[in-house]
Amino acid sequence: MQVDTTALTLARFVHDLSAKDISERTFERARLNLLDTIASAAGGFPTGNAHQMREAGQAAFGSGNAPVWFSAQTQHPAAALLANCAAASALDIDDGHRGAAGHPGAAIIPAVLQEAARQGRSGHDMLAAIIIGYEIACRVASARHSGSVRTYSSGRWTGYGVAAALGWLRGLAPETLVNAMTIAGVEAPENLPAGSYRRLSSVKGSSPWSTLTAMVAVERAVAGADGPEDALDRSDVYDVPRMTTGLGASWEIEATYLKRYASCRYTHASIDALLAVLGERGVASHRIGTLVVEVFPAALTITNERSPSTLEGAQFSIPFCAALAALRGTSAFQPIRLESLSDPEVIALSDRIEIRSTSDFAHSFPASTPSRIRIELDGSRRELTVVHPIGDVENPMSRIQVIQKLEQLGNGSSSHRNLAQVVAEISELSADHLASSLLNAFG
Repeated sequence: MQVDTTALTLARFVHDLSAKDISERTFERARLNLLDTIASAAGGFPTGNAHQMREAGQAAFGSGNAPVWFSAQTQHPAAALLANCAAASALDIDDGHRGAAGHPGAAIIPAVLQEAARQGRSGHDMLAAIIIGYEIACRVASARHSGSVRTYSSGRWTGYGVAAALGWLRGLAPETLVNAMTIAGVEAPENLPAGSYRRLSSVKGSSPWSTLTAMVAVERAVAGADGPEDALDRSDVYDVPRMTTGLGASWEIEATYLKRYASCRYTHASIDALLAVLGERGVASHRIGTLVVEVFPAALTITNERSPSTLEGAQFSIPFCAALAALRGTSAFQPIRLESLSDPEVIALSDRIEIRSTSDFAHSFPASTPSRIRIELDGSRRELTVVHPIGDVENPMSRIQVIQKLEQLGNGSSSHRNLAQVVAEISELSADHLASSLLNAFG
């Protein structure tokens, strides 16, 4: 007799869910997150990180007919999945979830698009699968006790959502789906924090490999493999009731945030504060005296390189991002460019910015990621606190702003001419609209 574990309860919920059970408001939010993830991938496609993943995927898996976004290239489905996830997460401008403390979209959306197109499913089904993926992944991650979290790598938990979404599209029975989800979860990459060198690598949040792990987990479960079904019942790791309480009453995708800047969310409140004080274009370096950035304690755990040598290092550096915002303004983050890493004025200011945690924000994270700046400008002292940076649920980005993000980030892509068609396709996704038509717009 099968025991009613937490994972099985989630699997039954997924299996029993119909697209008709989801409101149009939630579908509309899924369209927005889909648009945002594609924007993030458009910007990430030209990066070295994404290029290297395409090369590695081709070498490891060979050719196939699965589309690589923003190119005319196709690869083996495993390689294409790695490539598209890497592009979506490369700039760290992809969506996130505050409770989960990480990024669901860059893992879930590429996997769902690939599977929905392969099956010839409708746009409505594709959106429903995206919503399901966010629901399961974010519930699992949000239920973790903070003391049990060894790494905030998104790849630790996104696989639960990927497996749930793909399993729903395949119509897997709960008994099979629970195995797919738990195999994906326990075999996810560990990705422990950076060591003593304090240098961030290309691995980042491990979303590409964890997504592929989940895709393989689904295949293994279909073939009869079983997972540790009680993996989510560990009360020392999880607030177990949090994962199943209120299923279907509200949707985690509506609690996600979007990002205006291509950098870690921990940097955004200070960027917003500096832009509000100094203007969207920044100011000359000689006008800035002392600059103090106050943050929540967890913000000091990222690498925070003063003079980063890689884009990844820049994305995860509060002093560098604060200096870049102060001197070069908004456009320097859409996205961060390699030439900014050798900007002598930015590096000089980064080196003298004081970063410190404050008791005011001691209990803010992960519910919020606030920051306060104290700046001496032209001899006068200014101070500003930002609790909810642009894109938070309490300070949301509009659809128009996300479209502008797509246009800005997609400006250098080979499919730039198709961006308007991408927007139109996402708007038209419905029960009568094939998911594959979206891939044709930017593939």
